[in-house]
Amino acid sequence: MIHNWRSSLGLGIAVSVVAGSLAFAHHSTAGYDLDHMEDLAGTLKQVNWANPHISFIIDTDAKDGPRSGTWAFEASSPGVLTRSGWTKRSIQPGDHAIFTFAPLRDGKPGGILRKVKLDNGTELSYSFMPVE
Repeated sequence: MIHNWRSSLGLGIAVSVVAGSLAFAHHSTAGYDLDHMEDLAGTLKQVNWANPHISFIIDTDAKDGPRSGTWAFEASSPGVLTRSGWTKRSIQPGDHAIFTFAPLRDGKPGGILRKVKLDNGTELSYSFMPVE
């Protein structure tokens, strides 16, 4: 009986450590260059307001070069953005804005979104990462 108790405790600890490691890895920002925030002007093409992270697809204003085309941004969870004053209707497909983000380290067109400034002057941001 004692052997089963110890085995169960050991298994419980092992599962907790592995689950905690996976959760930490999932929320890592290692893929983003947090030291070099960038701005990109464009029009929101699509927003996916869902857990675990809200995602945004942007068509940029740039017509040529590495900043042209479609970019994908990830943001925090709906709960974090809602507590920061965002709603599902804060920014809609077709809205033009300047998107401030930490770029992907691999150079692909995307990053982690930090702030949005709409053409009407409205600024949307959240405290997922340190402000510059």
